[in-house]
Order: sequence, then C-alpha cells, then structure tokens
Amino acid sequence: MQKQTEVKADWISALPDSVLCHILSYLPTKNAVATSLLARRWKLVWTSLQKLYFDDRQSRRLPGMMGDPMPGFEEFVETVLTGTYPTNITTFFVHCSRPVDLSSFHLWVCSAVRRNAREIELYLDQNHRVELPEELYTSVSVEVLKLMSDFVIKVPAGGTSFPNVKILSVQLESPENSLTEKLFCSCPALEELSIQAYLNDEGPTTKFVISSSTLKRCTLWVATEGEMFTQAEYKVRITAPSLERLHIMSDIFGKFVVHDLNSLTDVILDIVYGEWSRVDPNRAIQLLQRLNNTKNLTVSYGVLCALDHAYHIWFPALSHLQHLEVAVGAIGWAVLPVILSSSQNLQSLILRKQSRFEVTEEQFGWIEGDIVPNCLLQHVKKIEIKGVEGDDDELILVDYLLKYSSVLEVMVICFKGSVSKQERRDIGRSILQVQRASNRCKLELV
Repeated sequence: MQKQTEVKADWISALPDSVLCHILSYLPTKNAVATSLLARRWKLVWTSLQKLYFDDRQSRRLPGMMGDPMPGFEEFVETVLTGTYPTNITTFFVHCSRPVDLSSFHLWVCSAVRRNAREIELYLDQNHRVELPEELYTSVSVEVLKLMSDFVIKVPAGGTSFPNVKILSVQLESPENSLTEKLFCSCPALEELSIQAYLNDEGPTTKFVISSSTLKRCTLWVATEGEMFTQAEYKVRITAPSLERLHIMSDIFGKFVVHDLNSLTDVILDIVYGEWSRVDPNRAIQLLQRLNNTKNLTVSYGVLCALDHAYHIWFPALSHLQHLEVAVGAIGWAVLPVILSSSQNLQSLILRKQSRFEVTEEQFGWIEGDIVPNCLLQHVKKIEIKGVEGDDDELILVDYLLKYSSVLEVMVICFKGSVSKQERRDIGRSILQVQRASNRCKLELV
C-alpha cells in the first residue's frame, strides 16, 4: 500500500492578526518580537502589540561588571517603541536592573503616556534617585501606576497628582515629610494604595497623611534599619470614608490616628512588638478602638503581645467583628479571653499557634476567665486551630471551646507538619471524647 502523506494545517497562523496579537500579549515583549522569525506570516504581528514588557533580566548578553549597562537593552526598547504602531497601548512595564541612559528612560515613559497607556509599572536600579517625567503627573489615561523603586516624586504646585490613577504603588526610602504628607492626599480618583517605606534610625519622625474620599483598599508596609532595636518613629493619619480594607505591616508600632472609616470591613495588623520595645503598648489598644467598625480582623503575634501589656487598664468593644484570626505564642493568652468578650457578635475564630520563641509550660496555655464570652455561647459557628502538636495545653483549650460553644458547627484542627499520622489519630480520639455543647458540631482533622 502506498502511504498517504498527512498534511497538518497551520491553524494558528490562519488566525486573524488581532487574535495572534492577543496571544502574543501574554509573552514577554522580547519573545513576542522573536516570533517574527517564524515565518513571513508572523513578521509584522508583533507591531500591533498593546502590552509592552521590557525586562533587562531576560537578556542573555550579560555585561562585564555589575554596574555596567545591559548590552542592547536600550536599543531593543527603542526599536519596539518605534516599530509598534498602535496609538493606544494598555500596559507599559519597564524593569531596569542595570543603569540606563536617563534621557532615554524619560523618552520611553513619555512615549507610553502619549500613547494613552492605562497601566505603567517602572523599576529603575540607579545609584541615585531619578525624577519622574512631568507628563506622568498630569496624564489622564493612566489608571494603574506602580513605582517599584525609589523615584523622586514631586507633587505639583496645584496639589493634584495623577488625576485618573485608581491603583497606586510606591516604594519610598527615607522619605521626606514634604512628600508623605501631600502625595496620598493629591490623587482624586485613588481606590487602591500600596506603600512600601524604608525608614532610617536617624532623622525626624516620618508622617504619613492619607486622605481620600475614594480610597477603598490600603496597604502600608514599613521597615526600619535597626528592626527590633530601631530608634525610628512614624505617625499615620488616615481619613478615608470609603476605605474597606486596611493592611498594616511594620517592624515597629507607629502612632495611628484614623477618621471616618465607616466602610471598613477587613483589617490585617502584622506589627512587631516585643519585651525590648520602647514603644507604648497602648498604641495597640488605641488602634483597635479606631478600627472597631471592621467585620474581619487578623492580628499578628506582635500585636497580641502589645495588647497583653496594655489591656489591664481598658479594652475597646469590637461589636461589629464577625471573623477573628489571632497568632498566639508564649505571650497573649491572658488577653485572648478579653478580646473574645469584647467581640460579642463573633461568628468565626482562627487561632494560629506560633512558636517563634521557646515556650515553657508556665507561659503557654489557655487562661480560663470567670465569665464565658458571650460570642461562644450564642454566635461562634466555626473554630479553627492551626499548628497543633498535641500538647496538654492545646487539649485544655479545645476542651473549653467545645464545652461552651453552644452553636458551634465545625471545629478544624490543623496539625503541625512534624506531627506523625499515629499522633494525629491519638489526638483525634482524645478530642472525640470531649463533651460538646453543640450537638451539630463536626470535627475535622487536617
């Protein structure tokens, strides 16, 4: 028999240019341009790209010295910018890990602005801070702006910056108050804000002022040189009536003043505090009071330690709280019943056992109060305990929660990875023997 030759059609090349260009938009621009070598059909497809990604880390031609420019990178960027013809582009991403000519960099950004880019992300690793092009401040097309390195940002005299930017990410190193007090009040359309700030031990207190009627999500990340023993200090003032989510991560407990957070629903507080800290632990109490409208709250071990040092005088009511996640360790067990008693409408509780420090029997363990928290008696339906190792103190806690959680529907026990299968079965059998206040409660071992 004569063999029949099967001819496979190149159905991908038969697709319209618009579809091919959409496919190429998911590739780094370098790879998208390289498709021009596949066949004549592909030669000009890349010229219609509306998403441009330039990253010198993808270059195979490494310079001789770390401080030298990446060979061919600048020429490639300029070739693509002059070779693509769409008047409008959606995304412009530039990551320069090596020095580049600043005049060329400014021309690239201005080209993206003039072509009505909606999203711009910039990273520039230079020996000094670089000013942003003035055209970027007044662009009406840019809606997403991510400045992933420390640029010189100058708030215009008129007081308005980035008029249509909805998502703003900035990285600041030893920022001056002339910037941090003005920038986050000058963006009229801002909905999502992310700040990464690195503070020096020396110098005046850094003041962050965030005032926006449109802001919905805010992340503040503060790192210091001295970390645990830092002398740095910062203050934060937030006025945001539309704010729904607030996430704070910090090496130290700053001083927070917040106003009009009536829409707040989700809060994550990941702040370091220890016995060595020189910061007043009452700042944790004051912060919780100002965030008492939130429905969902996650508290780090550091925040719990600060609360443990300050709760004896006064503790705010968290009557709107429905979901609480807390990291517990050597310290914090005394204040945990206080938090539960203040959260009368709590429905879900997650406890994460964190053994950052060596824990002794005297330090670790549930401390039963004289009064059972009302939330356990009437509202808590789900409890999850993470990092379980089978210690006696853990079983005492589980016993208490099952004994008084009258409407509990499920308790999830998440074991630490080092716990063997046999140990998990033994712990499970012990928990199954505990009397439960709720007949509907199911036990899940993970």
